[in-house]
Amino acid sequence: MMTRYPSIYQLVVTLLITVLVFGSTAFAHLMVAQKGTLNLKDNGAYLVVSVATSSLKDVDDDGDGLLSAEELSVHKASIIEQLKAGLQLRDANGVRPFEGLMLTLSPEDDAQEDAPADQLIVMGRYALTDNFAAIEAPIADGTLSFKADLWGTHESEQSLSLTLTKNLEEEELLVVTPQHPTSTLYKSLWMTLLSYLTLGMEHVLIGLDHLLFLMVVIAAGLGWKRVFTALSVFTTGHAISLMVVVFGGITVPAKIVEPTIAATIVGLALYDYWIARKKLTPPVSRLAIVFACSLIHGLGLGGALVELGVNPAQQGATLLGFNLGIELAQLGVAALVLLGFAMLRQMFGTRSVRLASSLMVFSAVVAG
Repeated sequence: MMTRYPSIYQLVVTLLITVLVFGSTAFAHLMVAQKGTLNLKDNGAYLVVSVATSSLKDVDDDGDGLLSAEELSVHKASIIEQLKAGLQLRDANGVRPFEGLMLTLSPEDDAQEDAPADQLIVMGRYALTDNFAAIEAPIADGTLSFKADLWGTHESEQSLSLTLTKNLEEEELLVVTPQHPTSTLYKSLWMTLLSYLTLGMEHVLIGLDHLLFLMVVIAAGLGWKRVFTALSVFTTGHAISLMVVVFGGITVPAKIVEPTIAATIVGLALYDYWIARKKLTPPVSRLAIVFACSLIHGLGLGGALVELGVNPAQQGATLLGFNLGIELAQLGVAALVLLGFAMLRQMFGTRSVRLASSLMVFSAVVAG
């Protein structure tokens, strides 16, 4: 069988390896949603991945947001073309052919066997021009890259994580998102550091909860020195939580972390309001409160990072880059807000700064 049908055999084995790689993770589908493996062997790269059916266009005939067996059968040719365009592997000679695609619906475990699914398992082979699997040294940056352009409608479907293997031995992790749809295979340590630094900055600038907490910290009007001290304490705290999550494997469900993060935003705002009403100088205990809040925020950050995936071989670079990105982004936001306060104070007086601070806190509390 191995000799006569090498591609089918390899795809089946790769699927089994995929299930084993993610077998310790609790999941509700045949395989983990938005994850997969890319295995290099001889002159081929064998992909097994679970993608969101909502990322496919003009295939949901009944409008239920799922893909049924009948819809898969009717639109199979169109789906294959979309998969070939949306899951591309490129080597030195350009985009490689994606061949022998096999598609399997992946409904949730508690659904009937033929039930419509929100995930589709895709198996196929990319024909490569060089025997990459035989290369012992790391492949030069840019020689191989993977690009995805299939994103579902839900937030959890906005990233794709692939475990890269060579001859079925796990080597590294690829993460692609709509903001960064292309990932280079066999990235250097510095490229990993830079990519996760960018992800850390994006998490602050795009993530509402982090920005809201920053607004509360800054809006207390404590001045540059105290704000930056508070932000440094905040960074230290969530860095500790990140390490606990990544290295210790301790995670807290999002349904617990997210409401708790919202509570920290409201709680710190009420504490600052109480201090202002009493006309007290913010005590050292405020830094302790910020630190405690940062530990909770770190659990949320760690959960997001684990969900994206952490390369086992480069955990240090991943954590360092992610933390540096968070610190740079929040310092940048703080600098801009404080500069804006200084300009308001100079142009319209102290009352304008107080009004702006109150509006920021009010917005953070309402959104939190």
